[in-house]
Amino acid sequence: MTTLKKKTQYLPGLDGLRAIAVISIIIYHLNPKFLPGGFLGVDTFFIISGYLITSILLREYEETGSLNLFKFYSKRIKRLFPAIWFLLITLFTYCVLFEQSILFQLKKDIIAAFFYVSNWWYIFDDVDYFQALEPRPLQHLWSLAIEEQFYIFFPVALLLLLKKFSRRTAIITFSVLAIISAVWMATLYYPGIQVSRLYFGTDTRLQTMLLGVLLAFIWPASRLKKNPPLSMKATISIVGILNFVILLFSFNLVSESSGFLYQGGFFMLGLMTISTIASCVHPDSLLKSLLSLPLLTAIGRLSYSLYLWHYPIIVLVEHHFVKGQLPAYAYVIEIALTVLFAWFSYHFIETPFRREGLSYFRFNRMVNRLPIVVILLALLGFAGFNFFSEKTSIEPKVYIAQTTGNLSSPKILAPVKWTEETAESPDTQYLSPLFIGDSILVDINLNLKELYPNATVDGEVGRSIYKAIPLANQYSYLNKKGQIVVLFIGTNGDFEIAQLNQLLDKFDKTKIYLVTTRVPRDYESHVNSLMKEAASSRKNVEVLDWYAVSTNHPEYFAYDGIHLEYPGIQAMTDLFKSSIK
Repeated sequence: MTTLKKKTQYLPGLDGLRAIAVISIIIYHLNPKFLPGGFLGVDTFFIISGYLITSILLREYEETGSLNLFKFYSKRIKRLFPAIWFLLITLFTYCVLFEQSILFQLKKDIIAAFFYVSNWWYIFDDVDYFQALEPRPLQHLWSLAIEEQFYIFFPVALLLLLKKFSRRTAIITFSVLAIISAVWMATLYYPGIQVSRLYFGTDTRLQTMLLGVLLAFIWPASRLKKNPPLSMKATISIVGILNFVILLFSFNLVSESSGFLYQGGFFMLGLMTISTIASCVHPDSLLKSLLSLPLLTAIGRLSYSLYLWHYPIIVLVEHHFVKGQLPAYAYVIEIALTVLFAWFSYHFIETPFRREGLSYFRFNRMVNRLPIVVILLALLGFAGFNFFSEKTSIEPKVYIAQTTGNLSSPKILAPVKWTEETAESPDTQYLSPLFIGDSILVDINLNLKELYPNATVDGEVGRSIYKAIPLANQYSYLNKKGQIVVLFIGTNGDFEIAQLNQLLDKFDKTKIYLVTTRVPRDYESHVNSLMKEAASSRKNVEVLDWYAVSTNHPEYFAYDGIHLEYPGIQAMTDLFKSSIK
């Protein structure tokens, strides 16, 4: 082993791995269909953070026999706070000027972000991370909240364990806690659950960060030898590259609806990640050489700022389009603005403040940088007045609270102008169809009651097929010949043919219409294909292809690309009138 050096060791391979992680996250947020598992990049950041922080603290303890907690917290503040404060101030200013419609919610999110409790705030506010039903440009800060909570408590716990017990006890303790966190997540999970509680929770996500902690104990980069035996060098490189490739495949194959993630999957992928890290921090690893390419290390150094800025920019741009139906130039604008603001934040906020502290704000230095600030603000203003003022023809609904029909949950609705095509007709007024579905059904409830006065409408926000199956038992008395059942069950998560058959069997004597879904998630095509498969194998099942009807009609949809605006409500009503008789 090499002797300890006082200077912090630079690990270019980790910067390269950071680059892969942040690129994956950005691609996922641009469009989940591009990289369904890109959100797993957050776990890579968690593990890297746990590894680096523990390495720094263990090194200090070995050299001094204690930990200077004040110095540690001061460095964390200088490293993290200025960039995020710059983001919060800039975002708030922009929204005051150009996006007043989201200010009410944004102010609450800013407070949570300022105190690094965003993850618990989103749990309390019942936010679904994977279904962005409203613009929340700070939603991505949940992960930084978990990291900061970790930074507050972990050094104290580590110091107590090392002082009062031993290094071995610390390793055992953190191993047990990591396993408990993984088991706790698996215990809370069940099919059909809204997984954001599991995804946001510090308790459930601690597992991956602690894996990084454990790696720092057993594989400290500062003690790794150069020029190891050829067999060891080959093993380190092969194992590292193999796990790295598996991780890259998982980014493409896994999605947020993959149940195994919450039943040990995060932990398993975390083990692969620490194997990757172990390889990329070794001085003679082939993976280290691959991840140390100049472009990757440059992106890696910008990764914190890129992470901070990409999501607000994406949300604010997409707020003026239908989610999942963006033109190509919108993606170019999102990427360009992300790089620009991240570069500015890194070079003029993050780095100088870390080096100089408050002296960075001396008058003469601020004057020298004033032209750059003016240019940036001018660009921001230009974007606000020119690009964002060129909205699509889609206008937000004027909502009024309604609870009608047989709705399980109230939902904000808007009145729709009836036409001769959608009004009640002799063909529909005597029908008594049963509609079971989610918030899309809630959107069109007024139209349905107008078109089918005798209909039973049961819609609930967030309802998945796993909730629809037991609900169907309440309507068993309607499972009879001549009855019509219409099912909206594809919006809120993936499912398999077994679940679909289970639901269809509840109404095997009726005429069933399955409404295909349009949802900007990776499972969209899968659930639609299952509906068509069921229709081809069951004589009593037909498909109402809303996906086909709504193709190339962004004016049908609200911001989220799921819920309906006036033209969409009209089009869906017309689809029912022409098909259900």
